[in-house]
Amino acid sequence: MPKLLEHHDIGSLTLGSILLGSGGGGNAFILSPVVENYLLKQGVKVKLIPYHELPDDTFVAAIGMLGSPELMEENLPDGTEGVRAITLLEQALHRKIDVLYSLEGAGVNMLYPLLVAAKTGLPLIDGDGMGRAFPELQMTTFHIYGQPGTPFALTNSEGKQDVFYNQDNFLLDLATRRALVQYGGVGYFAGFAMSGRKVKDGLVPGTLSFALELGKSLQANHYEEALLSLIQCTKNSLYGRAVELFIGTVEEVGEIAALKLKSISLKGLKQYREDSCNILMQNENVFAYRNNKVVAMVPDIISFLSYPAGQPVNNNEIYSGMQIAVIGIPCPALLRTRRALAVVGPSSFGYKMEYEPLEQLHQSYYFGG
Repeated sequence: MPKLLEHHDIGSLTLGSILLGSGGGGNAFILSPVVENYLLKQGVKVKLIPYHELPDDTFVAAIGMLGSPELMEENLPDGTEGVRAITLLEQALHRKIDVLYSLEGAGVNMLYPLLVAAKTGLPLIDGDGMGRAFPELQMTTFHIYGQPGTPFALTNSEGKQDVFYNQDNFLLDLATRRALVQYGGVGYFAGFAMSGRKVKDGLVPGTLSFALELGKSLQANHYEEALLSLIQCTKNSLYGRAVELFIGTVEEVGEIAALKLKSISLKGLKQYREDSCNILMQNENVFAYRNNKVVAMVPDIISFLSYPAGQPVNNNEIYSGMQIAVIGIPCPALLRTRRALAVVGPSSFGYKMEYEPLEQLHQSYYFGG
């Protein structure tokens, strides 16, 4: 049965969306009041459709933001950019879009489609094309399972607009990156249009309602309570039971230029006081090491909670002296196939390393013994 998302849901949804961002996805706290205030002032509710209730002959399209979330903060969107992108896409396709969905189920790109759905009155699918945040357009379940992203409409808040017709999603990612230079670093898109039947084949289902439940589990404002609630919320989900990887104080935020990766170095607290932890990032957190041993890797989710408050934190908010907990969450099974790992696994980030699931790296936690 469709759920109606209301203004009072946005706070919890924001918390959950940040946690699913694996450290990236943009600062959803900045966009959250824009969405919440619009829903409240307009008295609008957004219909959230479970994927299995979506008619096969419905025509759907993804909505979202591309580029720098930090630059977006300088000129916050109001949703009209996405509305224009939908119009451009409909003109390119010569047909109407019936339902919207999020291509990236985390951070800013979980909230922005809500704003556009509220503006247009179109319903939103409860699901997305990543199940988390990733840095590139082709890192979607739809690309992985053969769906082209084009035609792909791109706009910005100043009236610029383009439609891309590249059939290859890698070339599409490159073309949009070039365009964003002329757009001032930020754009809003509509693309990956397909039938309701096709979208079900690649969709990571239920991610918006799951993010909402995650956010509700993080209301305690106390780390130990938040962790217990988080474990309870995730253990029977499409993802998998959350695991604490580390608690520590940030010693350094650095960069590994040769790999185009940034790094965070931590010195342990509490039971980890004799240990160290290093996080490698490429927009999102990609690897976590404890005492130079891998404890989590992409595409599993590696996220931060502030310590001792237990609130989700993006990696661009991390600073020296900050105390944080590192949390691992197993990714959905759609991202763990051989086909998916070729696009979103360690090798796609420049690492010649076989993917090891969190459950394999922490067997005693997940399986006992």
